Amino acid sequence: MINVFFDMDGTLIDSANAISAAVNEIRKELKLNPLSRQVILDIINTPGMDWAKELYNIDDFHNSSFKEGFEKYFIKHYEESVVLFDEIIDLLEFLKEKKCYLAIATNAPQSSLNKILSRHNIIKYFDKILGVSLGIEPKPHPMMLNLLKQEAPYDLSVFIGDSQKDKECAKNANIPYYHARWYQKDLKADEFSTARELKKLLEKHL
Repeated sequence: MINVFFDMDGTLIDSANAISAAVNEIRKELKLNPLSRQVILDIINTPGMDWAKELYNIDDFHNSSFKEGFEKYFIKHYEESVVLFDEIIDLLEFLKEKKCYLAIATNAPQSSLNKILSRHNIIKYFDKILGVSLGIEPKPHPMMLNLLKQEAPYDLSVFIGDSQKDKECAKNANIPYYHARWYQKDLKADEFSTARELKKLLEKHL
């Protein structure tokens, strides 16, 4: 039995289209030209990037998430276009049957998580859900993973994410990491492109 910690956006939930649409709606309100989906995702997922400057041309904006202050845009697009990646529920069912401890560590605001996860009927699978809030540092800082490790019951923890921030967070917390590259080819040994491939990676620890 192991502790399995998941990122949310881009790992469990296919939110790329929703994030891109929300960012570009905000940019339109700010009289800025739209950005491509890939450019937006690269900015969000690059450690050390000044996301407010790059996405919204805002200087000296100290919020810890690119969504803070613009929640209504993201809620709107999450409700319209976000879906789970294929067979995620089957994977979560399998892990719960194996008595794994499941948790989420996401840079999304803590206040938004229950609504998002409940809408997709997966909140019941998780023993702990951590997002960014007052006193909780965003990834790649290891705080979230370290807090989860302290509370989780088993000796071995693994983290599953989809970005460089996630990879660095796992390294900073000194736990194994598996990287989502959904529906892609030419994978490395620690990468997966389907839920079934991730299941095989995790089975090695069970």
